[in-house]
Amino acid sequence: MVLDLWFIFRVLVFPGFTFLLSLTMFCDWVERKIEARMQNRVGPKFTGPAGILQPFADFLKLLTKEDIVPRGAKSTVFKLAPIVAFSIVVFALSFLPIDGAAVISNSSFAGDLIVIMALLTIANFLLFLSGWASANPYGTIGAARVLTQFLGYDIPLFLLALAPAFLAGSLSIAAIAASQYLPFVLLAPWAFVLFIVALQAELEKDPFDIPHAESEVVGGLETEYCGRKLAFLHLTRDVQIVFGAALVVELFLGGPYGPVFFGFPAFWYSLWFVLKLLAVIIISEYLTCLFARLRIDQVLSANWKMLLPLSVLSLALTIALVTWVYPLVV
Repeated sequence: MVLDLWFIFRVLVFPGFTFLLSLTMFCDWVERKIEARMQNRVGPKFTGPAGILQPFADFLKLLTKEDIVPRGAKSTVFKLAPIVAFSIVVFALSFLPIDGAAVISNSSFAGDLIVIMALLTIANFLLFLSGWASANPYGTIGAARVLTQFLGYDIPLFLLALAPAFLAGSLSIAAIAASQYLPFVLLAPWAFVLFIVALQAELEKDPFDIPHAESEVVGGLETEYCGRKLAFLHLTRDVQIVFGAALVVELFLGGPYGPVFFGFPAFWYSLWFVLKLLAVIIISEYLTCLFARLRIDQVLSANWKMLLPLSVLSLALTIALVTWVYPLVV
């Protein structure tokens, strides 16, 4: 019974659903504050201290709004796709070590990096289905752009994720994070920079946010969504941002591991994980604010003509260094 209660606590409270949801809301608040500062706006400030509860208030407000299914929409897909996409991203997060272990203890296995990347692709495909099922031309165009962009940038993202795997000699997320006595961002900084760029496109953040460009496709795949379904679409995107930042932390920044000064190691591991994740969120948001939106043809050209060849070169360089250089230095 004790083990069962501990399992339930880890899954539902910490480091599971409640913690991940709270972290997502907090990161959303940080992003909105950064954007407000960069764009000379006020940002959230009324709901909670310094507006910290505004993301949660926005989510609750959407849950109370009228929920409409457009005539002609494929109602089953239209209703379920946002919720299933959110569930898959949260499930993928449960494989990442947060307090020194994954949400489900001893759940890591050799090759779980591939499973996590595949889950991210499935979640993105469900977002495409959300727009496709809405029976709206703007939603369909936005969904088509989502699918085109995600499938294109999935390839370099996966290739760049293999660089830390080669440095660690493992395809296990836990093994990659634990093997970083020296963070891999210092051993393969080129892979880190390219991974951040590919992640910006994967998360539909500027300058790669053309799938929901207001000036062209109104709101993209979200055009016909309202109420609780729109709430879950927004929440899915926010959780994806946290998942992407967490993936950077695990692959390049040593995961949750850091100095343990006193007390429980799990506390310090959780603290280092959150601080590293916030650093990645801040870098990503600064890129969002600094660069203007690209056209869809520029987004695709940047992937196939620049990022994909560079990711192949990055992987080749990493393998060469692991084979011939690093053994002489370490």
